[in-house]
This record gives sequence, structure tokens and C-alpha cells, in this order.
Amino acid sequence: MWMSNEEKDTNEEAKDMPVAISTYSVKCVLRPYLGSDMVDGTGIAEEAAHVLRSYAPYRDTLEDLAERLSNILFDVLYSTLGPRMTIRLDNGEMVRIMMKDLPDMADAVLGALFDTMTVYSVNFQTLKDYSMRTGSLSAMRVLYQKYDDFQSPEEKALMARIIRDNYPKHLYESWLKDEA
Repeated sequence: MWMSNEEKDTNEEAKDMPVAISTYSVKCVLRPYLGSDMVDGTGIAEEAAHVLRSYAPYRDTLEDLAERLSNILFDVLYSTLGPRMTIRLDNGEMVRIMMKDLPDMADAVLGALFDTMTVYSVNFQTLKDYSMRTGSLSAMRVLYQKYDDFQSPEEKALMARIIRDNYPKHLYESWLKDEA
């Protein structure tokens, strides 16, 4: 893939720079899944933010990062909640965290990283490839919202249809335009 000298310089700089992820942004992402008591009362957001901050594209794949996030989330939740893995959400509902929920939570946390990525061709290709391999809603969200210059209207419409066909509406209704 061809890169301009500016993109090459930016890519080289990015290799040596830590990713700037705020713990606050991770807390905001985790609250709907875990509730404020869990998010604010434990170090789960700090641990997840630390994993994101340690991301280095020359060393890590996004799949590896997602797996590390799932493991950290499980470790903190299990050590805090025990085998019942039950939490109270902000609306008062009691919910049991299941193993199958962890990849979706990890993907949501990855969205905090994707939001901070500079919009340029290498990151577009990285997010596009990752979303195609894994079905990452967070990657598709960032592609949909930030990468208009890199995709045709038809590609964007196809992505919107894939999202609508495969995800519950409450996960995308705040950002996916109704183009019907």
C-alpha cells in the first residue's frame, strides 16, 4: 500500500508514542454493561485503559488486544464478584455477566482506542480489515463516522445494512443515520 511521506512519518511517530486513552472514556464505555457501582468502585476501567495505552501497532494485533481486554475484564469481575458474576446496573436491574458477554464488552472498550486513532489510510485499512475479520461493531462505528473520504457511499450503505441486520438497534441508534 502506498503511503505519503507525511503518513510514513506519522506512522513511525505512532510506533513510539503511547496511546492517549483516558480512564474516564473507558468508564463511560463500561457503565452500560457493568453499572456505575462496579465501574467506579473497582479498578476495572483503569486496568482496561492501561491495556489500551500499551497498544503498539507494530507489536500487537487488534485481535490480541481484544483478547487481553476480555481477560482483564474477566479477572477483575471474577475477583470482585466471585463465581456468581452478578451485578446491579444503574437502572436497578440485576444482571449475571456471562463469558459470552466479555468479547462484546472488550469490543466496546476497543472503541475508545479506535476513537483516538488518527484518520489516515493505514488506520482505515487496519480498522476495515479488523471489522471484516471479527465483525467489530466499534470498528464499523468509527469507519462509519470518521472515514467518509476513504469509502464510497455504496460501501458506507453496505456497512450500515450489515450493522442493522446483525446488531440490536439500541447499540447503533445514537450514531447510525437513518438513510432509508
